[in-house]
Amino acid sequence: MSSETGKESKIVPMQPPAQMKNLSAETVDAGIVQMHQSGASKVQADSVEALDSFLGEVHSQNVTLHRGVTAYIKTDQITADQGFSGVISTNDAVINGTVGVTAAQSVRMQGSRSGVILAREVHGAKVHTVFLIANRMDAPVETVVEPRSIALFGAAAGLTFGMVYGIIRWLRSRS
Repeated sequence: MSSETGKESKIVPMQPPAQMKNLSAETVDAGIVQMHQSGASKVQADSVEALDSFLGEVHSQNVTLHRGVTAYIKTDQITADQGFSGVISTNDAVINGTVGVTAAQSVRMQGSRSGVILAREVHGAKVHTVFLIANRMDAPVETVVEPRSIALFGAAAGLTFGMVYGIIRWLRSRS
């Protein structure tokens, strides 16, 4: 019993580390996961280090990925180098690779590509993205969609819809 809280303290057993080399697994649940040329559908760990590996879904406090492929990562901190990730949800991301969707508090990207970036702040060099929403930008960004182009697209779409609708009404009134 703890003298400070008056409650019984629990001893939580440490999970053994999982080291995988040239292996595949459906689910990996360990304290520390180290993968080399391996694959797993689902990984639950405190720390994940993956080199040349495929991971489906990852839930971890810290992820380091080098030349890997992932579908979904939920983590507090990620470092991804020369890999591809579908969706990353994190507090802090350091990315040098390709990501489909990045949702983070802070993102540092170096010559990276992303479909969508949703972040409080983005830092780095030469970020390529389709769609970007950020409070603070400290990086040169090359975007396909920006607020001005969204407004122009909306105006053009509205004008086109109005013209087509007007022509259809005019043709129906003549019949």
